[in-house]
Amino acid sequence: MIKVQFFALAFIILTAGHISSLLAQTDEVKLDPPQSKITTVSAMRVRKSPQVSAEEVVRLKLGTVVNAIARSTNQDTVGGKSDYWYRVNLPSGDSGWLFGGLLLDYTAGQRQQLVSQIIEARLKAENTDFADRQEIYNLAASSLTDAKDETTRAEFDLLKTLALANSALAISSEQTNKSPYREWLKAHSAEVISNEFAGGYQLRSDVLWNLERKYHNLPIADRIAWEAAETFPPSDCEGDEVCHFFIEEGEIKYLSLHPTGAHVAEALKNIADVLTDDVIKFANDKGGDKYAIEQRTELKKLLASLRLALAKTTAPEKNDVTKRLDQIRP
Repeated sequence: MIKVQFFALAFIILTAGHISSLLAQTDEVKLDPPQSKITTVSAMRVRKSPQVSAEEVVRLKLGTVVNAIARSTNQDTVGGKSDYWYRVNLPSGDSGWLFGGLLLDYTAGQRQQLVSQIIEARLKAENTDFADRQEIYNLAASSLTDAKDETTRAEFDLLKTLALANSALAISSEQTNKSPYREWLKAHSAEVISNEFAGGYQLRSDVLWNLERKYHNLPIADRIAWEAAETFPPSDCEGDEVCHFFIEEGEIKYLSLHPTGAHVAEALKNIADVLTDDVIKFANDKGGDKYAIEQRTELKKLLASLRLALAKTTAPEKNDVTKRLDQIRP
């Protein structure tokens, strides 16, 4: 009898604790007035109650603005982030819960700054899939359409282009003829190129250089030019040092366009690294087959453009490059 009473008491205590836990999970603090929030991830799950195990109601797109009408009484930890859950009104007329660690406080006056911050963060995120990257692109494209001034347009034009490049990198050669990749590649055929050496696709650097030309008189042009310089053409140079030097053509162009830019020192160091003894020797050699003569002619042209670019900059890092160029005979 005593054992029966003991187990009955234990059951009551456990049941009471479970009920108390459930009540705590569904308890909420009303927000008056409601707080505006914006989603910072793609396909964000709205749940029926404030817990990750709760049933999913709907998913919200990246950059969706919601009104939080209540929050959980206690914070939760999800994916290493600790925050409250927020109950929000949905377009359907229902409400659901969103984890606050994936939201930012939103005000209309800060929309440009917030959306830009969200896009930049998502572009840096690793292991995102094609659908996620498309949401980033769509948010940047819609923000570009809504932009009122040239500086804002330039910023979102660049972010849209970087999101396009990010999407291209998510497509492998094996997916070329599969939907939705096939349709996407057809729509952006003028902007992306197959990179058979990497087994996928990438942005054409000309897209960024054209963008730099469009906004050349704005401060953001420096960043655009550097993004273009770092978008290397598809190649398989292996141990060919002359080939590697040709790949740095974009950084030489960057130096010419922005001789006092934020990345001049880095560009000069990179150029010095690839202007090796083998490149200098090849430039000084004579003769060879037709291919070698043509390649040497193109190399001399590129070296001449490097000399012109160096003349425009006063960065001390140019001294190393200049010394190497002085070893090349006219």
